[in-house]
Amino acid sequence: MAQPPAPAEQAAAALRVRALSSPSASSADSAAVDPEEAARQLFEFAQVYYPEYFPGTPATASALGYLYRYYESTGIYLGVREGQVYVLGGFFGTEIKPVGELTQFITPLPRTASRLCAAGAGFERFASFAPQVGKNVGLTVAGCGGAIASVQWRQTGGASVPLPADKTQTISFDPPEPGSYAFEVSYKDSLGVERKEAQTVQVAAAPSSETARLTLRASHSVRMGGKVSLRAWPSLPEGDSLKTIVWTQLEGPTVTLDTRNPRQALFTAPTVARDTLIRLRATLYTAQGKVDSDEAMVLVEYKQQAPASDTNAMWAGDQISRTYPYKPNGPYASVLRNCVYDPGIYHSGPRYNVCLLSTLPFIAQQKGGATPTVDEVMDRVLVSHDWLGRNFEAFLREHDTNGDMRRMLGSVTAIVLSTHIRPSFYYAGTGAIYLDGESFWLTPEERDTMNEAPDYRSEFGNALQFDTLWRYTKDNQRLFKYYDPAARITRPLDEVRNEATWLMFHELTHALDFMPPSAYSSLQNFRSAWDNIYPRYANYQLTSDRVQALYPLSSQPMLALGDVLFRGKTATAQQKAYTPADIAGFFAPDLATDDYAYSTSREDTAMTLEEFLMQRRQGIRRDFAISDDFPTGATGSSIIVRWGQRGRIGEPAIRPRARAVVADLAPWAGENEVDLLPAPIAMRAGESWTANLEQPAAAPRVKAQAAALPTLTQWQQLQAERRVMQMRHSGPDKPLPPAPAGWQSTAPRR
Repeated sequence: MAQPPAPAEQAAAALRVRALSSPSASSADSAAVDPEEAARQLFEFAQVYYPEYFPGTPATASALGYLYRYYESTGIYLGVREGQVYVLGGFFGTEIKPVGELTQFITPLPRTASRLCAAGAGFERFASFAPQVGKNVGLTVAGCGGAIASVQWRQTGGASVPLPADKTQTISFDPPEPGSYAFEVSYKDSLGVERKEAQTVQVAAAPSSETARLTLRASHSVRMGGKVSLRAWPSLPEGDSLKTIVWTQLEGPTVTLDTRNPRQALFTAPTVARDTLIRLRATLYTAQGKVDSDEAMVLVEYKQQAPASDTNAMWAGDQISRTYPYKPNGPYASVLRNCVYDPGIYHSGPRYNVCLLSTLPFIAQQKGGATPTVDEVMDRVLVSHDWLGRNFEAFLREHDTNGDMRRMLGSVTAIVLSTHIRPSFYYAGTGAIYLDGESFWLTPEERDTMNEAPDYRSEFGNALQFDTLWRYTKDNQRLFKYYDPAARITRPLDEVRNEATWLMFHELTHALDFMPPSAYSSLQNFRSAWDNIYPRYANYQLTSDRVQALYPLSSQPMLALGDVLFRGKTATAQQKAYTPADIAGFFAPDLATDDYAYSTSREDTAMTLEEFLMQRRQGIRRDFAISDDFPTGATGSSIIVRWGQRGRIGEPAIRPRARAVVADLAPWAGENEVDLLPAPIAMRAGESWTANLEQPAAAPRVKAQAAALPTLTQWQQLQAERRVMQMRHSGPDKPLPPAPAGWQSTAPRR
């Protein structure tokens, strides 16, 4: 009887069964691969094909000349040293055993430096290799000798494809059929010379539809320091399932990929000395052993940002993405970007260059206080992509019929819409609002251009025993819907209304707080927006200051928790011990409409006017509830409400402060309208968040069971609500500029 092979021999045999090789890679290519990169490729190969031995994706470590990974659940080490592969532990025994040359299992592929601009030309173009139906196709133009501007791509031949990023340096599309696709790109080079280039790609047919397929979306451009996201879209034949997706960087300066969600790769664009190309490949592995891959490119644009140490810079430490005027021939097109969203703006010091109101006035000045038209608002819009301006304009025309938003927009100098702004905010230093494009997409191609880097605020307050929930409702129906990021979905303009109306009311309340209608007549054009705002701010004359003085929030525990929930401060032992009942006892008797009011007096005022306008002007009521801390995987049906109200703005004790806010900031809405707000409806404690959607209950209801198994629909709905809930977690405020030169404040800001 033959003896069974030794564990080390079994390991080698097992690994070699699926040994990977690249027919285009030579032995010289393999020898040129950095040892750490070759080891990483070997580890990923083992993890994909032999998860029973090498499960998960542990970090790579080094010791005694070995690069290795330790798989804790199996107790196995997999290591590489001087081109040899070794195993240790678990099934393989207690001694380090060699199992063969690394090149017996894989042919490691080198990662090259960015070849774009390597030849010393002033500008270069690049296109995806071997384009194919069902794969990402990207084309880019780079400024090798300096920044290029005024980019415009046009398709001149082939089956028509959408180009939602046609004014950026990189376009991306999914070819619907094989054939020739022709494009023209025009731009101004670093010397201001207008240039025009032609680019044609030949797209091959896709293989059989029965095989597994992977598509990456979308190739794009980003300025250095910007957040980058790419998404992998698998398409599997019936009966097969996804095993994993492995991401590899093929070209460009090394970046650290966050692929905890294997369908997505996140990274931060590195600092570069010129426009630089990064290429990534994602490889799909299925349960039935099928493999497919796709590649995408990210052009990192060279653009100096203002360092955090430069205290004279308006945007010190911020990453400013590329934007341009939505209306290129508008009356303010030549000054918008330089006045409100450019890293070269200096609010103090010898390079002071802040725009005066004579250059970029508040919109209300243009109208003498009358309601601006949509066209006049659009004259002030900066965008990262045309579709943002187009959808924003359609939203105003169709869903601002009573003019509330246009009246509020009188208190801003500009509106910036970008796929890289997160979260949305108002900034008194420029008098402009900055909006996250997530609220405005309609088509899957538009959504592809959105950056999916997570909001830094999402983990605040995790150590507490309670959670708070909110949503907007109309006729006992939720306003917010879930749109699966892994699906190709088109949504109607009505959903932009649902996503954007409350956000606009909130951010524009901040603008009105700093520049109320009563101040329009006293604006001085020879001063900047901030210089006009500052005297009111310094002397505590903002509406948020006055309301806080007249009707202060009095719950000290909630005020202290505001720093934990919305500023990231570490919770104390006492705060960690608070139960939902404790929080309800602190919150219910106070004057806040939402716990976000405890972050700052500014947010308190914004929450008050936002809810008033949503209810009285839109017929939409707001739910706020306190629950137990809900775990991962919870749904609205498993989260139990411990206390809550629908329409808290109608609470009699809150009405006086609501009247004060409306009178100051939205006088056209009528402060007497506050008295018409109906009393709030108490939610049914002990029932679920989902059950409490119906208010008041039509009949006695059975209490939801916290342990009930969630459905996919329930989980998805809560994700939609949690996404907007997390937008309340503000994090550190952007510092305001210093006092204007020569200003002597008698009451310094606290």
